[in-house]
Amino acid sequence: MTIRDTKQIGKQDNVNNNKGSYLTKENWEVMKPFVHFSAKALLAVGSTLYAVVRLIPKAIAHKSEDGKSDKVIKI
Repeated sequence: MTIRDTKQIGKQDNVNNNKGSYLTKENWEVMKPFVHFSAKALLAVGSTLYAVVRLIPKAIAHKSEDGKSDKVIKI
């Protein structure tokens, strides 16, 4: 693409200027890769956070049947 062929956000070359519609097809075509990347990045962060939280042991897992804790705390 040459410099003249690049798409710019908000620039409308058509004669029909609709003041009411802010989101045009050209704007969506320009922003589409960024939207897709953002969605995939949020999915990756969310799944990683879910996996980390799942790996944290629950407090109930450290107690034995008689109610005493078998967890050793070193100071």
